[in-house]
Amino acid sequence: MTKEELIKYVTSNRRICPLPMHWKKFLDILEIKEKIPPDLTPGLIPLILNGWFSSDLEKRKRILAQIDYASKDDEVLKKLEELILNIDDKDWLYGDDPLSDEEHSMI
Repeated sequence: MTKEELIKYVTSNRRICPLPMHWKKFLDILEIKEKIPPDLTPGLIPLILNGWFSSDLEKRKRILAQIDYASKDDEVLKKLEELILNIDDKDWLYGDDPLSDEEHSMI
């Protein structure tokens, strides 16, 4: 699967991003450690925990940035593709297009 095909898959059927439990697994595949300063991995850390309150648009942008980053290495892209394709439909966050740019409230 190409980068473009994977992007088409993750944006189809109103998908926004995986739910946090599955999205966190991207860190291992992309070889990103949560403790690394954000300037070394700009825009690649999954928006989980407090980041989950980010807008749907920001979540979509983040997963697309992760796919783009993975596409620089065929082996990494293949691993990410395998993980993404094995995420059950119930384990995705869904939303309507156009995606909202409003952050979600904690209340």
